[in-house]
Amino acid sequence: MNLARSRVWRVLAQDCRLARRPMRVSARRPLSASVETNIVKSPFRDVTLPTCTVPELIWEHLDRWADKTAVECGITGKSYTYAELKLLSRRLAFALLKSGLRPGDVVTVVMPNIPEYPVAILGIMEAGMVVTGINPIYSSEEILFQLKDSGSNVVIVHPDQLANLLQAKEKLGSSIRVICVHDYDGRHRSLPPGVIAFSDFIDGESGGDDADLGRLLGVRQDVDSTALLPYSSGTTGLPKGVCLSHKNLTANVSQASYPDINPIEFATKNYQDTVPTILPLFHIYGASVVMMRSLVRGAKLVTLPKFDPKPFLKILETNDNIVLYVVPPIILFLSSHPTVSSLHLERLKLSMTGGAPCSAADIDRLRERKPHPIIQGYGMTESSPLLTQGTLNSTKYASIGKLVSNTEAKILDITTGNSLPMNENGELCFRGPQIMKCYHNRPEATAETVDADGWLRTGDVGYFDEEGDFFVVDRIKELIKVKGFQVAPAELEGLLREHPEVSDAAVTALPCSRSGEVPIAFVIPKPAAAESLKEVALQQYVAEKVAPYKQISKIVFVESIPKSATGKILRRQLKEIAQKEYC
Repeated sequence: MNLARSRVWRVLAQDCRLARRPMRVSARRPLSASVETNIVKSPFRDVTLPTCTVPELIWEHLDRWADKTAVECGITGKSYTYAELKLLSRRLAFALLKSGLRPGDVVTVVMPNIPEYPVAILGIMEAGMVVTGINPIYSSEEILFQLKDSGSNVVIVHPDQLANLLQAKEKLGSSIRVICVHDYDGRHRSLPPGVIAFSDFIDGESGGDDADLGRLLGVRQDVDSTALLPYSSGTTGLPKGVCLSHKNLTANVSQASYPDINPIEFATKNYQDTVPTILPLFHIYGASVVMMRSLVRGAKLVTLPKFDPKPFLKILETNDNIVLYVVPPIILFLSSHPTVSSLHLERLKLSMTGGAPCSAADIDRLRERKPHPIIQGYGMTESSPLLTQGTLNSTKYASIGKLVSNTEAKILDITTGNSLPMNENGELCFRGPQIMKCYHNRPEATAETVDADGWLRTGDVGYFDEEGDFFVVDRIKELIKVKGFQVAPAELEGLLREHPEVSDAAVTALPCSRSGEVPIAFVIPKPAAAESLKEVALQQYVAEKVAPYKQISKIVFVESIPKSATGKILRRQLKEIAQKEYC
């Protein structure tokens, strides 16, 4: 292991008190049905939860900032005001309804972060339909899986993703309608037969001003209906659709409304916060925390299709009152990259990191370069996502913060299932109005994750201290987190086992200073291929079938894989081997 990486991980381990209590490996028991004890409640007073849809919450104070920029492209400068955003989203909503779709239908979005993404999300929700976002770097096979699983009827796609989408559509063999937005320069590429341009779709199917469209869309929606269907691997296995209602999402926005934890100020005639939108909007962190939380207060979103240091730093340099929502690798970039100067950091108002644990050492280094609040948050797709967040004046940089309003937590002993007092490591469990309705068409998985009393089992191990601050120290679950993205070992193992020269395979996480973690695979070749099967060829085989962040960083050929008597991969043992031998 190189010294820099070793130091970062030692600091992180110390911050999180990994040595506080030895971890015991055992099957998790069901939640105790006895009288519950050691329940932690949020230190913040409960907030009154909205009883409206997501678009209604965002438009609530529109008259205050209708002419201010709502979203701007960080590459081209193209922008929409709040009034334009509302009008376009309503035109899209009406066009979807007029095309024959009905409330409750699923509409897929396959786009990078561009100004049309918020238009799509809000328009689909305005129509009473369900948004499911697909990672724009997915292969056709990955797109196919989500289209089939979600039962999507329509796809709104960017030209860069059109070829993969059409391949998936052909394999699906269904009559999915494809709507293609314009290119980054505002022009439409030549589209194949059966694909309609986004502008033609909303122009041809809708018309009138905002008031007319409002009357046409004026059917009261059920706030308990599903609004967003992001995909998550949960604690294990292949991705599952997470059914989040309008009530879940608006509750979570409101739960973070206290001044102690919400850095975004309401826009005024002379003031507006800027939120660089570099986290993907198909992800719950981007859609809820970044987009919805910002638009509710009149902030300006500045989108980037992907993280690129040069335009990202230009956004920081040319905008004021910057609230930065990022993942740990970007904190590391800002704290240590030689191209980052004080000029790029001087307008930072606050930085919040989530998606994976961030080293306190990296936070300290960034604060040395630019003193400003840097906080961590914690959540899951299944919790809309926010469960805890650091306060603006917190100096516990290793902490994931305090419970947001209207939220409870308890720590369960991994062996007994009993609830634990403060400063004891166990599985983090949460309850609150932000917890998902269910997994889409997976009742058994839902029951394994959320119990009858509404407690969400996270699969993460942690504790809380005397001041109500929470800490994550380990993960029970098998997921690998690459730059904040979830990678399910089972998915990669399945692909490896499909190779004609592979007998068996197991995948685990390898610590990485740049990405947090990366996948490493242990592969048993078939006897006839023991000499011919090569690491690079097998890596390429997988790479052609998955997104870049899922690609396997290293393949180790072995004679056996550690398994239990029942054939279950002993992942903790596998991970220890990987870290000892290959870091």
